[in-house]
Amino acid sequence: MYEMHYNELCAYIYNLSRDKQLAEDIVQNVMLKIWKNRKSLRITTSMKSYLYKSCYYELLDSYKRNKKELNYIEQIKKDALELFVEEDNDFVKNRIIKVREEIEKLPPKCKEVFVLNKLQGFKYKEVAEQLNVSIKTVEAQMYKAMTRIKKSLESKD
Repeated sequence: MYEMHYNELCAYIYNLSRDKQLAEDIVQNVMLKIWKNRKSLRITTSMKSYLYKSCYYELLDSYKRNKKELNYIEQIKKDALELFVEEDNDFVKNRIIKVREEIEKLPPKCKEVFVLNKLQGFKYKEVAEQLNVSIKTVEAQMYKAMTRIKKSLESKD
């Protein structure tokens, strides 16, 4: 029976699954189950029909098992990703707090220039006009503010 039907059953399952190794495994599993249960088996159809149906149902069971495994793996990946996102959110929140603290520590003129430019979105020229200073002064104050903020963040990491 094995030699007579093995190749055609493998071809049948391969056409359904497009996976040669899976097809061979399915047919071997079906043949093994039939051998183990040979004394209690009651086949009411033709042997060939029984083998095809058995292989088909074994393929379906295999897909169901794989789907459960894939769902489990996907859930693990999702949980791990959420953990990293939560940790990343905490990191970002802490960085924002540190930056705000450093902005508050800036000298008054430096802070004013920084807030107008970075927080309120004014261009250097507009900041200079509002504060009645040169663009070079705005550039210098921004450089000073950025340098202090970066330096304080580097030292706290």
